[in-house]
Amino acid sequence: MRVQLSLSPPLPFSHSHISVHQPAMIKLLFLSLLAFTQPAHVSFMSAECFPESGTIKVFLKMSHKDFTYDYRVMINDDVLFDPSGKIDTTEIFVSKYIDSRVSLFAADVRLKGRLTSFESANGEINMNLVYSFNKKAKQFKVHNTFLNNVNRKPSTLLIFKYKDYEEDVKLTEEKTMETFVIK
Repeated sequence: MRVQLSLSPPLPFSHSHISVHQPAMIKLLFLSLLAFTQPAHVSFMSAECFPESGTIKVFLKMSHKDFTYDYRVMINDDVLFDPSGKIDTTEIFVSKYIDSRVSLFAADVRLKGRLTSFESANGEINMNLVYSFNKKAKQFKVHNTFLNNVNRKPSTLLIFKYKDYEEDVKLTEEKTMETFVIK
């Protein structure tokens, strides 16, 4: 079953259209294959900065089972999340969930993200978000707490890109934040 919800007018990108150069694409493919063939609870996150427009495009991917479990823990409710529900409700609940689990900072200012797409298919959840930042910012922090405190040994593979600068890190329950300084 494939469900795709578009929560706002389409942007000229999706997780399959994020501009990533060849070595990063190979790394992304390898990390994705490694992550999703292991019995661990792994999510993937890419954050690409576009300083000319002052935007950060974020792509998130996790298993539907992990998303549903973590979402239920966050809201402390036994009601299952229904990605095929009303779009307005889905956008509100998913945005609240993401805001509680992911924080981006530019020059120590917390950024507010906007969910632009949400897709549930083949046992996976894919989300795209857009954040705005001060174009002069040269220091960025990514804080991620997917599945933390639920005894599942989570990890998130993160690729951060700013023009020619690119770094990939593994965030875990013990290491939830990474700082990137652009020179």
